[in-house]
Amino acid sequence: MKNTITGRRLAEVDGLRAVAVLAVVLYHYFQAYPQYSPYGAALLPLAKYGDMGVELFFVISGFVITLSLSERPWPLRFALKRLARLWPTLVVCSLITFVFVHSVGSNFTQDIRGDLSGFAASWTFTSQRFWHSVFGFDGYVDVVYWTLAIEVRFYLLAAVICWLVPKGRFGSVAPLVLLIMQAIFAVVEFAVAGLVPQVVIETLFLAYAHLFAAGITFAAIYSGAHDKRQAALVFWAFSVAFYRAEDNWEVAFLVLIFLAVAACALRLRVAQVLAWRPLAGLGLISYPVYLLHNYIGVTLLTLLPAGLLSRDLRAGCNRCLGGHNNPVDDHLSTS
Repeated sequence: MKNTITGRRLAEVDGLRAVAVLAVVLYHYFQAYPQYSPYGAALLPLAKYGDMGVELFFVISGFVITLSLSERPWPLRFALKRLARLWPTLVVCSLITFVFVHSVGSNFTQDIRGDLSGFAASWTFTSQRFWHSVFGFDGYVDVVYWTLAIEVRFYLLAAVICWLVPKGRFGSVAPLVLLIMQAIFAVVEFAVAGLVPQVVIETLFLAYAHLFAAGITFAAIYSGAHDKRQAALVFWAFSVAFYRAEDNWEVAFLVLIFLAVAACALRLRVAQVLAWRPLAGLGLISYPVYLLHNYIGVTLLTLLPAGLLSRDLRAGCNRCLGGHNNPVDDHLSTS
């Protein structure tokens, strides 16, 4: 992405996008569909945390949109620019995915195929729950599209906040709005479970508001705001993420996510590793990779002979150890 302040492309942010999409790909290929996988879920156990790449994507979105809104573009221009970045690629990738899963026969594709009605939710960036409950339509062409609906809702709310607050105040006001909104509904839900309708939780992306708030705050830091307010907002956002974490590994990866984005925001030298050309290059195409990787990639993996990757891994271990048996080989051969 380009810094709208300096005009320089932020290769470090592209690198973060690459890390995020790689994590999601690993999750879907090694953990999301073990019942269809020829190697189950035991080959790469840590990949189960790869879905946290989505959380990194949301933090990045908060960062990027804040820089995009720094000059307070006209509402129509902002909307058209966002639409031009998202919709054409989505249309092409969804058509490719739809044709592919209807052309390749496997147990996986038989279970995830939908009809043409799935394009309604997919192409409008809206909730598949709405289309299914009102019209009986199928869900998204590919299940990963749910994040796009969340992103677009954030864009809309961010734009409204930007045009309501004085120029230059978005970075300090928007995170507070998101975090307070999230906290209020959390308290209400805690006091009376089920009181907050699911449609409200989805529409206001309450489960992810703290991640967008963190990204906005990091963008403010990148733009020169270095005071206690920003530190407090980052701490608040991280505290929510910490509370929602399910185990210590998830906490560890959350720490890495926040530290990586903080390094970019503070322009630390260590962040330059993210600007490594192959990594940043992958970040440039992370959006189509994200849209295409799931159903297509998983379908291809499910067509592999059972145990193929495990045998390759054993062979690699034997070559590295001079052809001798080793604990990894013994474990794989008995699993």
